[in-house]
Amino acid sequence: MKQSFPYNLKKGIIFVGLASLPLFSGCEKDKPEPSQPQKHNVELVYGTNPNTQWQNISMDTIYKYNADPKVDTIFMIPEQTDQYATLSANGCRTVIDLLRPRHNLNPNKVFGKGDLVLNSGITNNHPDIVRFFADTLRYNVRN
Repeated sequence: MKQSFPYNLKKGIIFVGLASLPLFSGCEKDKPEPSQPQKHNVELVYGTNPNTQWQNISMDTIYKYNADPKVDTIFMIPEQTDQYATLSANGCRTVIDLLRPRHNLNPNKVFGKGDLVLNSGITNNHPDIVRFFADTLRYNVRN
């Protein structure tokens, strides 16, 4: 005569076997992922008076934030949107010569932000200046 396990014992073995599957199959998924630092943006406001002119966006400051892996984007924000409104083309080119190396330090990370007013003579007659401020630095240029 053939001996068989009692029915309840068979059910118990099957239940324990099935119940333990998730314990062994999920081991790889339970490993904690290395935490990524929370990225943030830096906003550097610069103005036209001697106290705020270029100190807030000095090359050392841009280098420091560019090297920080927690910084996603560095924004250069004019203190007054109309601070360049009275500049001539030569005056704008002087400002461009100061802003370009800051942007070029990391063209994927350093930008302008906000509105920037240029006089209508610049916006109408000097597309290269407008392109730098609007396209390269991403200011909202208006007159």
